[in-house]
Amino acid sequence: MSAARRILLALALATAFLVSAGEALARGGDYVIEGGSPEAQGQVRAALEASRFDWGVVRERITIRITRCGCAGARPGEIVLDEDVLTRSPFGPRYAWGIVQHEYAHQVDWFVLRPRERRALGRRLGTRAWCYEVSGLAHDDYGCERFATLLAWAYWRSPANVQRPSWERWRMAGPRAVRTLVAGLVRPARLG
Repeated sequence: MSAARRILLALALATAFLVSAGEALARGGDYVIEGGSPEAQGQVRAALEASRFDWGVVRERITIRITRCGCAGARPGEIVLDEDVLTRSPFGPRYAWGIVQHEYAHQVDWFVLRPRERRALGRRLGTRAWCYEVSGLAHDDYGCERFATLLAWAYWRSPANVQRPSWERWRMAGPRAVRTLVAGLVRPARLG
């Protein structure tokens, strides 16, 4: 086989690998999408790729389910998103991107952060409870929700991002401070 043919074969194999790897590449994280229209699936991929955060720090494969549920939520290893929110928002096609990033940020919490890091974040964010161990608080008063919102906002600074935190109320100086804080938490956890 000639050198030119070997190069073409290598390029063809590399291209096939990249196409088959799809959403599991570096910054997009390791996930599979179940359900949803091609348009909704494309919105999920675009949302994760728009973020400057490396979702690959979550080593587990995450299942993202798209249904007509009128909901968005997450539990360890799974994210549920609404088809209509992803594709039919009156606020524009990128409206759901911040929501997608917020729900994936919960995976960072569950699979990357350790208890001592959550306690430190809770103190830093001024919360009384990390994640629903105390009932009756507003959604944004839980540390896990503030963390997910802050991560989504700090790594995708767009006017289209609906994840806008209250910096003063949450005791954070701004997106740069959040990125520095998150990098310090994620890097040691990923190495350990």
